[in-house]
Amino acid sequence: MNISTTKKSTDIWEDVLCAIKKKVGIRQFNLWFKNTHLISFDNESLSIGVPNQFVQAKIRESYEPLIKELIRNITKINPSINLHIENNGHSKNSSKGVTGNIKFEKPLNQGNGFISNKKLLLDNYVVGGCNRLAYATALEISKPGPVAFNTLFIHGSIGVGKTHLLQGIWNRLKSESSSVSAVYMPAENWTNEFVYALKGGRLESFRKKYRSVDIFLVDDVHFLANKNGVQEEFLHTFNTLHGLSKRIVFASDAHPRFMDQLKESLVSRFMSGMIAKIEPPGFNTSMQILRSKTEDSRKKVPDNVLEFISEKFNDSVRSMESAVTTVMAYANMSKVKIDLKLATETLSDLYNNKKSITLKDIESVVISHYNVSRNDIHSGIKSKNIALTRQICMYLAKVLTESSYQEIGKYFGNKRHTTAIFAIKKIKEKIKSSAEFESHMENLIRMVKKQ
Repeated sequence: MNISTTKKSTDIWEDVLCAIKKKVGIRQFNLWFKNTHLISFDNESLSIGVPNQFVQAKIRESYEPLIKELIRNITKINPSINLHIENNGHSKNSSKGVTGNIKFEKPLNQGNGFISNKKLLLDNYVVGGCNRLAYATALEISKPGPVAFNTLFIHGSIGVGKTHLLQGIWNRLKSESSSVSAVYMPAENWTNEFVYALKGGRLESFRKKYRSVDIFLVDDVHFLANKNGVQEEFLHTFNTLHGLSKRIVFASDAHPRFMDQLKESLVSRFMSGMIAKIEPPGFNTSMQILRSKTEDSRKKVPDNVLEFISEKFNDSVRSMESAVTTVMAYANMSKVKIDLKLATETLSDLYNNKKSITLKDIESVVISHYNVSRNDIHSGIKSKNIALTRQICMYLAKVLTESSYQEIGKYFGNKRHTTAIFAIKKIKEKIKSSAEFESHMENLIRMVKKQ
């Protein structure tokens, strides 16, 4: 039932806009959301009118996950997001948003319905020490003829360029051969399609489609956590393709070994081929990325502005690109030149609003990542999984806050300060003994800082 004209849907959208304004600051809100409006909203989709393609692309790239999260928090439903460019008061549907992703992802030789970003190419991927191995593996698995490995797993924190590599592989295959069947999609969309096929009695068609492709690229595979039935189907798809020596590429925020709530058999498959990590970019790579982002701009972006953005938004490539896009958009709309003063004023809401980290922030990220409850962390449960999660919370609290051992112990289950000292020591030892665990902890720290 469409509820686009009801007061309830309008009120919900107003609540979402208020939450966005608090989250991103008044300057960013006015720049990207002031001229948007609600077109329709029902249990399946949310349609938003936007003034132009630039705003459409920015919201889709930087704010769509936030909109979906806020809608879920307010309504407990998970609609697709559609962004429509308004042309003289009429809606021009030039964005399928998430809706297009839920439909069947046909192989290249069948007319793919997936809307890829054609700008994400291997040729324009900025390579540095942080991503050199991942880039080399992407080149290898996308070349014609025999390859050194058939399975590739790319991992790294949010916004470091994993999706660019996967779509770069997909776009190269699409441009070089119409006879090769390849599928790229996020794991959430694959899951949705599987559920629809299961409910609609179309499992055989679903399996035939995905188990007959030449190259299978799936982004954000950490989404499969805690979905046992979906994992089982995904495992069978993997086994079939692997047995046929097809090429398989996955991307995730975490190394397979630290993807909790996954079947051990699936973790084993993820680790059966080449694994490549992407680190956050260093200063030199950051500057190269920003220069490549601005080289086609009508306005010159001075190096001191790029250095400022690289310093203030160094948590991910996505954050830096979003910041420089914001500065260029503001300069174009205001018809002023870009300088450090403009960048500082335009981005001040973003970097000044980075609040100090609290114990509650840490707890929120950790329990979400490990899929445990707050009660588990604060209880006396001593199972290996809960105990490790609690110790990680305490370690992060010591690293990221000024809290004392006594305060940390008290917050996480009313423990004694000696318990906190022991927990932090254990995590430090684990970090020293395992490079993979160290990488995992670095990823958690970035997640806490980012929220």
